[in-house]
Amino acid sequence: MKKLTLNNIPLLAFESLARPGLTHCVTTKEGGVSQGQCEGLNLGHGIDSQEAVSQNLELLRQALGLERIVWAKQVHGTKMMAVNGDETGPVAEADGLATDRPGVGLLIKQADCQAVILAAPERGVIANLHVGWRGNVANMPAAGVRFLQEKYGVEPSELWAAIGPSLGPCCSEFVNHAQELPSDWLLYSVRPNHFDLWQVTWDQLTAAGVPAPNIETSGICTKCNPKFYSYRREGVTGRFGTVVALTPETS
Repeated sequence: MKKLTLNNIPLLAFESLARPGLTHCVTTKEGGVSQGQCEGLNLGHGIDSQEAVSQNLELLRQALGLERIVWAKQVHGTKMMAVNGDETGPVAEADGLATDRPGVGLLIKQADCQAVILAAPERGVIANLHVGWRGNVANMPAAGVRFLQEKYGVEPSELWAAIGPSLGPCCSEFVNHAQELPSDWLLYSVRPNHFDLWQVTWDQLTAAGVPAPNIETSGICTKCNPKFYSYRREGVTGRFGTVVALTPETS
């Protein structure tokens, strides 16, 4: 991933998504106005003040030059929702958002779970998916690909995908994996009780028809890297985010 700074906010971006008609970023803890346990650019409500989170979201919106940013109440499921930018606040209980409207940022909030961007910029369609381990078990990546195909007519072969900073195989420990994970996931075990969820997502995307050369993985473990909010490392913590949006060039 490459580093960039917009309006004094340090951000990360995927090389493969540097395409006309598309803007995106991954935030870290750096920047923002939150204090205490959520110090920095916290995008998650709950233990932080509403005012601080709203200011952080507005700083991010301005940095990306978007009309607005929308997000869902993430529930570790497979529901997808199409948005047009008229929505306010969390739009619904869902774990994936999609749009064909320029200027609308789709935000996934994270603290170890994956955000998976799906983009067909030449068709003017994007999605952003929340994929925790439960989402992997339910094959949320395939659900997102299928939604774009059924709702917008986007073929999987047209998609570019990016798997964001999240719990890496170094730290993806599941001591109860016999009860929590499918038995065939032992193929993804890198050492006792540790699993490569990045590879799981990669395989689920390719099985859904996304070309392997079109998939980029950040390779950044959020538990290892203190620049990110991490539930596994910190317990009570804030949320960083991944945002993707279409730009007016696609309209």
